[in-house]
Amino acid sequence: MKYLASVLIAVLLSAAVPPLQAQGTAPPYLDAKRGVALIDTGGAQGTGFAVSTSTVVTACHVVRGAASIQIKFWASGVQAAGRQLLCNERHDIAVIGVAVPEGTAILPLAEGAPAQGQPIWVWGYPLGTRIAAEPSLAAGIVSAAGVAEGTFALDVSSAPGSSGGPVLNEQGQVVGVLLGTWNAQQAPTGFKHAASSGTVLALLGGLPPAAATAEMTATTTKPDAGILPGTSVGPVQLGMTPAQVEASLGVPPSTRLSNGWMEWKNRQLWVYFKDGKAFMIDTEDRTLATPAGIRVGSTDTDLIRAYGAPTCSSVRDLRGEAYLGWYYSGLFIFLKGSPRQAFSIRVLDPALAGAVCR
Repeated sequence: MKYLASVLIAVLLSAAVPPLQAQGTAPPYLDAKRGVALIDTGGAQGTGFAVSTSTVVTACHVVRGAASIQIKFWASGVQAAGRQLLCNERHDIAVIGVAVPEGTAILPLAEGAPAQGQPIWVWGYPLGTRIAAEPSLAAGIVSAAGVAEGTFALDVSSAPGSSGGPVLNEQGQVVGVLLGTWNAQQAPTGFKHAASSGTVLALLGGLPPAAATAEMTATTTKPDAGILPGTSVGPVQLGMTPAQVEASLGVPPSTRLSNGWMEWKNRQLWVYFKDGKAFMIDTEDRTLATPAGIRVGSTDTDLIRAYGAPTCSSVRDLRGEAYLGWYYSGLFIFLKGSPRQAFSIRVLDPALAGAVCR
């Protein structure tokens, strides 16, 4: 009898314990946690996720206007500095250039749109890290597909800090990016809204091929630098077409000047196009700085400390007026006042040194 009882207990226990293979297999949407990251701008926190070894996607409103962007990857625990490649306000999508550490999952973007009633899962950091030090998972459904251009509505739990998190299907593919609470004519509802993966794919396809590579080099030097001499001002890079500049900023220019300049007043940004490519970029945005810390408001003493004596000094035209300018490789600083201060910074190709210093 004791032998039979022992056999019976062993059989019951084996039935209660799932197979070893099942114990070690997680649904794809759970495994996607390895691709999630916390986005911290110093003033706010949000969520992002890796889509390549050099890019992270989040919501534009999470990083808009940020002087620095810190990204903490959950899977590795590594914190890295990133720099904005694109912040499209129309669709509320941002792309951040960063060296994604090993161990981080690259989340695939679904090509098809989600269907109404489809179950979805959302990873994020609701209320930043106040709830948990790890990403939180919420389950829901697609409430309505195609409610607005490039977006869909979903019924899922979220809070500030969840914005930018990946919306996943059962296969672990990203079908959207969580943007926030849905508002219809300023009346809040229980629904949230997300940008579709198709919208994200289209925006990624508009980035210059070299953008991610240049970004990784820039973050190695000083990741919070928004002005890279001879390269870019924020997400706008030399060599971009007008359409690429517009896509990177997410808004059309406020003014198109007859001499080839396009102006973005709300960005304090001017871009001069020659032969269909960005040839010079001017900024008067005080929140942006070079890797050496030079920004609008820096004095001539700051410039000498950072770069030494200028390669040349000359009076140059700045949108119809003549000002004193100091040239360094890939950088032209317009100065005025006493003591002299930088009030506009121009990025241009270092190969133009001969033309500038004449």
